[in-house]
Amino acid sequence: MDKEKRKIFRRKLGWYVIRAFTFLNGTLPLGWSYFLGGILGGAAYFVAVRHGRVALESLAIAFPDLSKREREKIAYDFFVFMAQSTLEALCFLKKSYLLSNVHIQGEENLKKALEKGEGVIIVSAHLGNFPLMSLKLAKEGYPVNVVVRPMRDQKAGDYFHDLRIASGVKTIFSYPRRKCVNGIINALRKNEIVIIQMDQNFGTGGVWVRFFGQLAATPVGPIIFALRTKAAIVPGYIFREAKGEHNIKLFEQEQLLLDEDRDRTILINAINITRIIEGWVRDFPQQWGWIHRRWKSRPSESIKNLKFKIEK
Repeated sequence: MDKEKRKIFRRKLGWYVIRAFTFLNGTLPLGWSYFLGGILGGAAYFVAVRHGRVALESLAIAFPDLSKREREKIAYDFFVFMAQSTLEALCFLKKSYLLSNVHIQGEENLKKALEKGEGVIIVSAHLGNFPLMSLKLAKEGYPVNVVVRPMRDQKAGDYFHDLRIASGVKTIFSYPRRKCVNGIINALRKNEIVIIQMDQNFGTGGVWVRFFGQLAATPVGPIIFALRTKAAIVPGYIFREAKGEHNIKLFEQEQLLLDEDRDRTILINAINITRIIEGWVRDFPQQWGWIHRRWKSRPSESIKNLKFKIEK
């Protein structure tokens, strides 16, 4: 079987697995998600060797003072958490009444920001079972948009897109770029909420700030959109407190630090927000995506010579 046929086969298999698990998690008790997720996640830690290696490399950067065994324990727990969260999210999508077990702390901060009428950007991270944040806010009647990357398998992508729509969550795809930008601006001008995660490698774009002490390519979209539209930036994340119980924490509006130089304004605020996200990850290391190569990209010599692109 050649490479292209293998790709088609994997996508077809993945599609049937998605439908099967969606059906199972929509009919069986929530405890099934944790039981099966525990088995699948534990197995994945040992089978997905490349991803396991990336997780341990990332943990070594973030927590060099921990022993190898302690980092392995965090990585293993994350694999289990990731598998459980995937099945759990499917269950919550099918049984929206379960969202009553997702609690919001600091909701007054979100309401206060919306009262200004210029839209709200919730700056978040790939922490906890993050899809539940948008589902809960939509359930509570808030106009919510999430920015997501299109899936390579369009059929699966359309399926999850339809599930989000049925749950009251609007989707803004990160590509094409111009359409994404216009979608975010239009949502903010309608005083809606846009959730943007700001904790993944951004290649050669954005700025370079220290995340756990090492320079990481960091997106600056939330800052640029806030400067352009006057939208409020509200930091927020979700974490699993116990099986079936989640907490969303929404903080006070982050007041942007302004400088005469726009590039310096973007850099200093990216540093501040990254420090906030780092604190969340330190609090819940088992619930953050260590298999993402956050420090993969390195600044080129040309970037190093640019002003206000790199945290000194």
